[in-house]
Amino acid sequence: MGNIIKSKCQSCGFSNEFRFGGGRFNYLTNCPVPAINKETLAFENVNYLASKNSEKYLFYTDDVLKGDNLDYNTINNFDLKLNMANNYCPNCKEKALDFRVTMFVD
Repeated sequence: MGNIIKSKCQSCGFSNEFRFGGGRFNYLTNCPVPAINKETLAFENVNYLASKNSEKYLFYTDDVLKGDNLDYNTINNFDLKLNMANNYCPNCKEKALDFRVTMFVD
């Protein structure tokens, strides 16, 4: 099932909230995943199922946006995995963005 996740950068304080994964009734057609838009360099929450083959996005489930995951904690949605710590921050460009689940979505 899906999650609502809060992000916070340990370097610059950037924060936001986003959805990760679909709910019980729409997971086959809707899978929100955090991503960086390559054109605008902005953080976006996009439907992975509709955009996974697009050249427009880098997803936080891709290794390029992940830093050292020393404790190996991840947030999983089927085969998609987010590192809980040391992700790329779109504001300061450091790998200091942490993710924490705040709610489970049905």
